[in-house]
Amino acid sequence: MKRVTYCRIAVGAALALLASALCAGEITLYEGQDFQGRRLTVRGTMSDLDRTDFNDRASSIIVRDGVWEVCSDARFNGRCARLQPGEYPNLRGSLDRSISSVREVALAPPAPVYAPPRGGESRAILYSGPGLSGRSFEIDRDVVRNLDGSGFNDRASSLSVSGGYWIFCSDANFEGDCRTFGPGDYPNLPFDLERKISSGRRIHDRYPYEGRPQWSR
Repeated sequence: MKRVTYCRIAVGAALALLASALCAGEITLYEGQDFQGRRLTVRGTMSDLDRTDFNDRASSIIVRDGVWEVCSDARFNGRCARLQPGEYPNLRGSLDRSISSVREVALAPPAPVYAPPRGGESRAILYSGPGLSGRSFEIDRDVVRNLDGSGFNDRASSLSVSGGYWIFCSDANFEGDCRTFGPGDYPNLPFDLERKISSGRRIHDRYPYEGRPQWSR
């Protein structure tokens, strides 16, 4: 009986170590836009930010590692969004100064060494339906300031990125609600971009970014 008990303890400890290894990311909430003002760095689950005096205060976010879920109510209720590694200088929308709970939901894969597809061009593909279904619109250039003339404005429900890191926004000229996406498939866009994307551009080949994005092009 003692041997069984010891085995259970050992297995439990191993599982705890595995869980810790799988969720080892970091997110920093900032009180002001553009990462200004007071900040709160989180490396684990915080189901109620009211206890930290940072409830309903975040206006910008930096996700350094991992994939994080942020929600407007305590205990991960209300409106939620999942954030990939990247910078979110202006939350706007329903999460601006409304975040009440934060948790890491997955470990982001390590940033790949950039290998440009199709003869040196990185690209992103927007899909009209969820799960990468329906009509598609391929973005094979670095900057699309306004999708209004493409017939695909406010139509994307899912997204695939085959190279580089991209930012997509709900308004033309990279305004409105914006989010950063790295290489991979996104079968369901977050609520603030679903069928709302109007502009997008590639901001860098790899993460972490080497210097600030060049927005002048």
